[in-house]
Amino acid sequence: MTRKIILQRKRIFIAVEGEGEQSFIKFIQQLSSQQGLHVHLDCEILKGGGYKTMLERAIRYRSRKERYKAEASILLVDADRAEKDDGWSLEQLRAEAQKNKIDICLQTPNQEGLFLRLLPGKQHLRPNANTAHRDLCKEWHDYQKPIDARTLMSKFSLDDLLRVANVDKDLKLLLTKIGFH
Repeated sequence: MTRKIILQRKRIFIAVEGEGEQSFIKFIQQLSSQQGLHVHLDCEILKGGGYKTMLERAIRYRSRKERYKAEASILLVDADRAEKDDGWSLEQLRAEAQKNKIDICLQTPNQEGLFLRLLPGKQHLRPNANTAHRDLCKEWHDYQKPIDARTLMSKFSLDDLLRVANVDKDLKLLLTKIGFH
């Protein structure tokens, strides 16, 4: 009798701003499962704040889970978060994150801007942070915040993510760390 070998999932720690980002990670988890990627996206909500606050929380949450040893650690934040400054620039965030072995993945300019760019033919847009929500609602009439993973699954596909990742280095980094090529 042969024993069934169970493949161990690659664990990736992802710290996110809020519920919408958590849903986005659940959406990516579902896509990775559909693609047969053996990955577990361990997502922690940071409940907002500035760059410094969120990085400190991400480090603290990750250290609580040390025994589960993540192969990668990622902080997913909005690029416009710098406007809600707690003393750190984006450059300082990247430098401090690198010291702590955490990759930074920016949603440019914010999550609504990313979703707008996921729509067909919109990947090259450079949405303004102040108008991204309004612009998204013009294209996606029933969009509501915070979004849930099921809605994202019905609206977007892996092809949409990969199309935007070709012009968005942060999204490409996130997808590459997870195992999409």
